[in-house]
Order: sequence, then structure tokens, then C-alpha cells
Amino acid sequence: MMKRIFLYFSLLTAGLILLCGCAGAPSTTPVAENPTAPAATAAPSPAPTEAPVFPCDITFESDRDGNLEVYKMAPDGSGQVNLTNDPAQDFDPVWSPDGAFIAFVSDRANDTEGGQYIYTMLADGGEVTRVSDQNDSQFPDWSPTGGHIAYNALGDIFVVNISDLTGVNLTNSPELDEQPKISPDGQRIAWLKTEDNTRQLFVMDLDGGNITRVTNGGHVSDAEWTIDGRLFTHWEQPEGICFNCVVKADGSAVIDAGGKGTIQEFLPFWTADGARVELIAGDVRGAGNDDISLVGEIFPDIFMPLTDSPGNDRNPDAAFRCGPERGSVPQDTPAAGEAVKPDSAQSDHTLVIGYTGSLNPASQFGIDKACSELEVTCVKGESITSLADQGVDAIVNASNRWDVMGTFPQQQDMVSRGIPLFMLNAESSLEGVYNLSAEQEIITTTLTWMFKEMGDQGKFVYYNFGNSDYIQQTLEAVLKGYPAISPISKQADYNGNSFTQQDILDLITSDPEVEAVWSTEQMNDIFWAINDRSNSRTVLTECMARKDELISWKNEIDTGAPIRCIAQIRPGGTAYEGVYVAYYYLNGLKFKPDAFTREGGNTLRYDIPVITNETLPEWIGSKLDSYQTGENGFLELPAMTPEEIKSRWFEE
Repeated sequence: MMKRIFLYFSLLTAGLILLCGCAGAPSTTPVAENPTAPAATAAPSPAPTEAPVFPCDITFESDRDGNLEVYKMAPDGSGQVNLTNDPAQDFDPVWSPDGAFIAFVSDRANDTEGGQYIYTMLADGGEVTRVSDQNDSQFPDWSPTGGHIAYNALGDIFVVNISDLTGVNLTNSPELDEQPKISPDGQRIAWLKTEDNTRQLFVMDLDGGNITRVTNGGHVSDAEWTIDGRLFTHWEQPEGICFNCVVKADGSAVIDAGGKGTIQEFLPFWTADGARVELIAGDVRGAGNDDISLVGEIFPDIFMPLTDSPGNDRNPDAAFRCGPERGSVPQDTPAAGEAVKPDSAQSDHTLVIGYTGSLNPASQFGIDKACSELEVTCVKGESITSLADQGVDAIVNASNRWDVMGTFPQQQDMVSRGIPLFMLNAESSLEGVYNLSAEQEIITTTLTWMFKEMGDQGKFVYYNFGNSDYIQQTLEAVLKGYPAISPISKQADYNGNSFTQQDILDLITSDPEVEAVWSTEQMNDIFWAINDRSNSRTVLTECMARKDELISWKNEIDTGAPIRCIAQIRPGGTAYEGVYVAYYYLNGLKFKPDAFTREGGNTLRYDIPVITNETLPEWIGSKLDSYQTGENGFLELPAMTPEEIKSRWFEE
């Protein structure tokens, strides 16, 4: 079958997620768990669009009724019927090869007291049968003869014989094995194995033997057999040959599969006369929800919309035996073994970069400027997920440390889909996400400076507003190098439990052993408490890199105030830089080994100016005027030029 694989392309309207599918059928009818077919509910369907004749009905999932259900429709979009009609979540449908049965995933009530299992049903929704024995079952895939279904559950790959419902664990390994796909000849299974936090593609025989590694290095998001027995995969290919890749099952002859207009040659939806188009799910109408469409040059408007429901219609699939020329070699594709590298001069008219998050006017200007200069389509979305569902090639997210925590599931989804995500002004630890931020570097530099100024020992008081795990982990990582430092955590949150300037003054005057005070918020209160005339001893802290505060800091030093401070200037052009980084990355450029703040990391390195008591005088002169002023008056590094971005972070 050919489905559940995300192929990215861009059009003048928007990018879409391509899902082109085929599957397989049982050789014998399963014993029915529920012989009564659910009532079929006709769903609204759009008026049929004049188009070539298609021989295959389409199954898909939809939440138009308030929960996920499996539907079926004619290939022109008419006759949409709810097949499952159950209060549970029913999704991920796949046709048997002859179109007689549909396998799907459901968490409906059953004789095992619930859980998520694989089921089959007749094409009309009748004879629903549970065919998997393991909870957490997902990703069903039929064999081309219809005799077996492969799936993954509990981290392993299983195959069940449909005739007697006996199953076997093929991998039984400590690694995460998932997304099995049975080859067109029914003899092999491709699947993904997670190793060292990256997914790699493997192939094995139907009995689990003769394991072959297909990919080596990079990261694989998904894979599907092509109609000629090769493998299509989204793969961050280490040599930069491709991202939409086609490769032989032995790992040889890697080629670039291209994008719109070429993928249909590998994973087609067939017309009755043998033409190939693409079966996709995406927000074609710009209505904020996904619909099913066909896409191809044979249609007058490129798109042939099939659904138009108020919910999300996704994951379309068609029967494997629905088209002619089965097993034929795709025409007009690169020769086997030919390496096709992305060419920016050609790619700049096909890429779609999505952006979202908390964008101030300066950030929006930076994104607009970069998109205009690059002549790429940039699409603004409400969330990371909404952009991914539109099929964008990469996402730029204006973020902060709280957004990183709140969107973590969405980030994981992007990584699993193979969509590169570029976080601005905050840092995610997920591999596959790239951060344009200096927050951790600035915190680490600040704390390291304080502890060294303290002589590597003494009391250090800190306020971690909101108890951010990210801040706490960064702090503890620095403290490991200074075992004689005594950290004292003071509670602070955004619900009125904070501190005043007087609180800080009382703290440092009542306990002479406190040598440094640091906070993630309200640094100005700490600054003026330390400089209060009733405080006569030097206390270390962090100052804000604002022109007015730097001048006040210099004035306080000149009058003999007991303060030692550190301030750092943050990047101010991350929105502009983020679009360029995404563009260069999508066009196959590799990051330099030293592009990141640490080896093996994912946060790009900036040269952050550091200001201390010793260097402050030179900053008060002409230096301050060489930096831009951002939100709340903070000084910022101006955006790098495209040439600077490329030379700093990318290999030529």
C-alpha cells in the first residue's frame, strides 16, 4: 500500500500534505466480532467535479461528527458514508488490495476492556473484527495477497495471519520498531528502528529474517514501497542528495524523488485509463480544516476537491489493485544511482516556509523581508500543527521557554513527520528542531561569571519565576562545576508571589554571606536594591542590556556604589535569520560542525557581546549606538546578512 507518508510540495495557494495510498485484502473472511454493521450515515459531499474516470473508492478518517470515524466515498467525492459510526476513535483506514475489506485502528470497547487495537471490517462497515492482540497497536498494512496485516505495537513489529488470526512478533528488540510496510511482492517488510534518538530504515523478510539496513546516518521520518519495489522515504540524507528520497531496498542507488508532479510517478492514484495523480489531504480551500483532494495536471484547476466538511478529513487510501500497469517502472525519473542535489535557483519557486508564534512588528518585518528577498512563499499559521497540516516544507516558530514546554507534543509530531522546525528566541532539546537563540548561552555565561567572581564558593540566591524546568536544569548544569557554591532558591511566580526592592535589600543586609543574587525577572529591583545607600558591600548580579540601565550602572559605579554586574546583548534578527536558515537547510546546505553551541547540540551559536564593570566605560561611548533597540528598550544584535548567515553556520 501507499499511504501515511508525508510528501511536501508548494503551490501558489498553499503547501499540502500528500497521502497517496494503496493496501491489501484478506484471502478469507475474518470471524466477525460484531456481525451487525453500524448504520451508515451519509455525509455532505461536494458537487462532483468533471474529471477522468477513477476505478477506486477512497477511504479516509474524519472528525466531522465530533470524534474520529472511518468514511468511504466514491472517487469523485460523492456518496460519503460513515462506516464505523462508533463513539470511540476510529482512524488510519487502509483498503485490502481487492477493495473488499478495510483495516483500521480503534480504541473502542472490546473483550479486553478497551485499548487501541487493529480491526478489519467489510467495505460496507459490517463484520467488525479485532485482529491484533496487543494494546497500543497502530500503523496497519496489508500484504498484496491480502493474507496478512503488519502493524506495530509496544515497540515491536507484528504480522497477523488473517485466515486464523495467529500473530508473530518479528522484531522483539529493545529498540523502538514501528511503521511496517509490506513490499509489493509480499516477501519483505520495511520498517523504522530508533537508534541513538534517530530513526533508520531497515528491511527484513516476511518471517523476520535476512535483516538489511537501508539508511545509515541522518534521520528517517517515514517510508513506503514504490510501485516498482524501491523505497520512498523522507530522509535527512547525510550527503545532501535528497530529502524526498527513493532508494533500493539494499540501500543503494539513492535518488531525489523531486516534488509535486514527480511523486505521483512513485506513489500514484490511478485513473481508469492509466494516468497518475496524487491523492492528498490538506487545507486546499484555506478554511482552516483539511479536506481530501486529487492533484494533477490533468485537472483544469490542478485540484479536484473531494470533500468539504466542517471537520478535518485526512489519511485517504485507495485499494492497491485499482490501477493498471502494476509493477511498471516510473517514467521520466532520474536514472538509478543518479544523485540529484537541491538547486537553490530552481527551489526558490517551490518552497513553502510556514511561520507562527508571538511575533512583534519587528519580527514580522524580518520574516516579510527575508521571504521577499528569497522569493519564497511564506504562510502564517495559528500553530505549528496547523502549518504542518498544510504541508509546508519548514516551520519558523517565534517562541519562549513557556511556549517550548506547551508545544512539545507538536514539536514531536513535526520531528516524526520530518518537517524541520526552527525555534526563535527559545530552545528545544528535540533532535530535528533547530534553535536560533542565545538564552542558554547567556544564562550559562552569567552564572559562570558570578561563581568565578565569588571565588568558586559562597552563597548564591536565585529566583526562578514559575519554576521553569529549563532554567533549573541549566542552573544545575553550571553548578556541577562549582561544588562549593551554596545555591538558595527563593520562590517566585506570576501570581503575586514575587519580591520587592525592599525584600532584596533586607536579604543582602541581613545575611552578609550572600554574595550574588540572580533572577529571571525583575532584575531592575535587584539592581536598585544593591545600589541602595544602606547597603555597603559588593553584591554580584545581572544587569539589563538597556541603554538607560547601562548609563545608570556607570553612574552608580562613579559614585562608589558596591555593585559588580554583567550584561549581555541578545540577538535581534532571529526572525529574518530563521527564514534564511530554513531556506539554506531546505536547499541541502549542511551545518558546520562548530555551528552549534556544543558538539551534538541543536542551538546555533551567536557571538554575544559581554559587558562587565571593566568594559562598561567603553560601551557608554559610541558602542551603544552601534546596536539596535528592541522590545522594552533592550539593545539587540542586528540581523546578519544572508552572506554572514551562510558563512557562519553552513558549509560551502
